[in-house]
Amino acid sequence: MNGQLSLLPLMNQFDKEGFVTYTTFFDTDDCEAGNCHLVFNISTYSLFIPEKKDDWLTETVEAESVVITRGSYNGVKDCFEIMFEDNSETPFMIIIPNNQISRVSPLKEGWNGNLYIFSGSLNNCKQKHEKVYYRVADSLPFCKPV
Repeated sequence: MNGQLSLLPLMNQFDKEGFVTYTTFFDTDDCEAGNCHLVFNISTYSLFIPEKKDDWLTETVEAESVVITRGSYNGVKDCFEIMFEDNSETPFMIIIPNNQISRVSPLKEGWNGNLYIFSGSLNNCKQKHEKVYYRVADSLPFCKPV
C-alpha cells in the first residue's frame, strides 16, 4: 500500500447460496497489517488471511473438521476461536477478535456448514472445509472437541 492510509471501507458481496463473490478486505490497512477477517453469510464462513501469513495453513490441511466457538477473549465479547480438529492432542487453533469479524453470526449451537480460507485474494482459495461446527462458550480459548 506504499505507506498511504487506505480509506476503502470493508465491503463483502455474496451470491444467493452465501458464497462470497467480492471483498475489499485484501486492499485494506487491516490486511496490510497482517490481520485476518472472518465473514459469515447463510451457511458459509469465509476466512480471509493476508498472503504473507498463509504459512500456518500447513497446520490445518489435515483437519477432519473445524470447530468455531464464539465467546469472550480477554474480557472482550463475541470473539471466535477456530479450531482445526485433526485428532491430535493439540489441534491448531486461532482466535479472531471481534473487530476482525464482519458480523456475529446468528447461529444456534450445533449448526454445521462450510469454511473457505482465502489468501491474498478471492482467486486464491487455499482450503475448503465441509465439516464445520458452531458452538458458544463463556470464554476462549475453549479448545475442546465437539
